[in-house]
Amino acid sequence: MVAAVLTTSGCGFLDAVAHPAAAPVSARSSADSSVASAPPPPPVRYPVPLVAATLTGAGSGAALTVSADQVRTGIGPSIPQVADDCGLDLASVQTVPVVFASTTSARVTDGLAAHLTVTPGPATPADIGAVGVFFEPVTADEVYCPDAPSLPATGSFHARGTNRVTGYVVLDHAVTAATPQGRDDVLATLQLRISSLRLRSDTGAEQPLAVGAVTTGAVCADDPDALCVPLGRPVSR
Repeated sequence: MVAAVLTTSGCGFLDAVAHPAAAPVSARSSADSSVASAPPPPPVRYPVPLVAATLTGAGSGAALTVSADQVRTGIGPSIPQVADDCGLDLASVQTVPVVFASTTSARVTDGLAAHLTVTPGPATPADIGAVGVFFEPVTADEVYCPDAPSLPATGSFHARGTNRVTGYVVLDHAVTAATPQGRDDVLATLQLRISSLRLRSDTGAEQPLAVGAVTTGAVCADDPDALCVPLGRPVSR
C-alpha cells in the first residue's frame, strides 16, 4: 500500500482549504512513477533446476534432471552418522540438498548410478571451510569421512528401486561470529560435476550411459559424457 503525503503551509494552504475545488493537484515525479510501476520480483520456486539431459547407451533411453533445494543453515544432511563420522559441528554448517531424478526404460532391477563432485569455482574465496558431498549409505555400516576432518569432495550413489535420490553439499564453518547468517554467496560459486553415469544392477553389473541432448546445464569441457554446472544461488531458510 503506497501512501502519498502532501505538505503545505502559509496562505496557499488556507486558500486551498477555502476553495477546495481550486486546490492544486501535485504531479507525481517520474521517480515515484517508476517505483510504483516496478513489479515485485517473482518468488523463487524450489527445487531450482540445474540439469536436464537425455542419457543414451546400454540399449536404453533415459532422462536425467538435477535440481537444488534451499540452503539449510545450521542443519546437516539427513544422514545421522555423518556428524559423528566427520566430526561436524552441525550448528556451523550449511547444507544444500541436490536432487537427482531419472526416467529409464531399463529393467526395474537396474538403477541410475553416478558420482557428484563439488569443487571451488573461480569466484570462490580462499577462506572457506571444507566442502563435502554425501549420499544415503549403501550399507548400514558405511563409514563417512575416513580421512576426517577432511570432507569427501566426491559422493557416489546407486538409485536402487527408486528414480529419485538426494545428495547433500555441505559447507563447514559457514556460520561464524563474522558470518552469523552463513555464506550463501560462497555456495553460489561452487561447481558441480556429475560423472560416471551408468546403469547398475543389484548384482553389481554396470552399463555406461552417454549424455545426449542437454537442455539445462552443460557438458564438461574435458568429458562430453559428464555434466558441469554451477550450484547457482540457493537461498537460506
